[in-house]
Amino acid sequence: MHDTEVSYLANNERQLAIERLLIRFGEALKSIPNQTLTEIDPNIAWAGPKGFRDIASHWYEEGLDHRLIWHALVNDLPPMLDSLQRWIDATDNPPSTPTT
Repeated sequence: MHDTEVSYLANNERQLAIERLLIRFGEALKSIPNQTLTEIDPNIAWAGPKGFRDIASHWYEEGLDHRLIWHALVNDLPPMLDSLQRWIDATDNPPSTPTT
């Protein structure tokens, strides 16, 4: 099933699951040095998910704006995931160097 903004905003369970996944994503990004993230893709604002992790982890009582989260899911997360996957693939399969 693919969510729409309306279905996402109407589904509290889905929102909580996405919050948790984004917290884990932010934690994972914190383990990658900033210089490496910039090398992966200098056009991506990597600080966003790391900052979201801190906010979501500590400010639950004030609630989160799930319209903004939806926007990030649709617009910001896909290029991040694509860039990270290319980096992982390149790291797992480094180009071979000719031997002489």
